[in-house]
Order: sequence, then C-alpha cells, then structure tokens
Amino acid sequence: MDVLLVAAVLFVAFIVFSLFGRSNKTAELDAEIKNLREKIIVVTSSNLPDRGIKGALGNVTGISETAASTDRGFRKAEKEALADIMRQGVQMGANAIVDLKMTTGSYEQQGSKWVVSKVVYYGTAVKV
Repeated sequence: MDVLLVAAVLFVAFIVFSLFGRSNKTAELDAEIKNLREKIIVVTSSNLPDRGIKGALGNVTGISETAASTDRGFRKAEKEALADIMRQGVQMGANAIVDLKMTTGSYEQQGSKWVVSKVVYYGTAVKV
C-alpha cells in the first residue's frame, strides 16, 4: 500500500512539474521571438512594402523540437520553429526573411497510436 502511495505522489509531482516546465518554455519562446523581431523582419510576401531587397542570402528552415499531439503542443511547436528560422536568418546576417511558409509533418509515434506533428517554417533570408 505504501508503495502505491509513493508512486501516486511521484506521478502527480511529475505531472505538475511537466505542466510548469511547458508554460515556462512557452514564455521563454515568446520573449525570444519578441527580441528577434527587433533584429529581423519576417513576412509571408515576396517583398517588403517601402523597402527594396538588396540581396538574397539563402534559404532558411526552422524545425520544431516538439513533436506535438495536442493543440497546446502544436502552438509550442510553431513558436519553436519560428524562433529557429529567425535565429538562422540573424546568424546569416539577414535583416529580413521573405516568402515565409509553414508546413507540418505528421507521423505515428513509434509504439503508440498517437499521431504527432513537427512544424517546419521555410523562407528566404535577405538584406533590405
């Protein structure tokens, strides 16, 4: 009986820790994206209004770390992929990413009936 009680307490502690860890990670991603927006412009169009593109630096791709199986997880995965592509653009010396597109890859997680998705953003890093 004591073993079951200890196992239940550990399980509840793990769930609580997981929930707080996820929300903290999402808040960190929001702060990072906000900071990156000061360094790089991201648009879905092929040009920027009132600005000319001086040169293309290359393709960039952002991939989520999270394999999402829930709406909450998917929103986190979107933020991870967006932050990833923005970081890559900044590292390349770009101050904008144009033609931003998002796609997802869905697959069954091995040993489970859950379908999970990875989020991928892709675009072109440019100087404006």
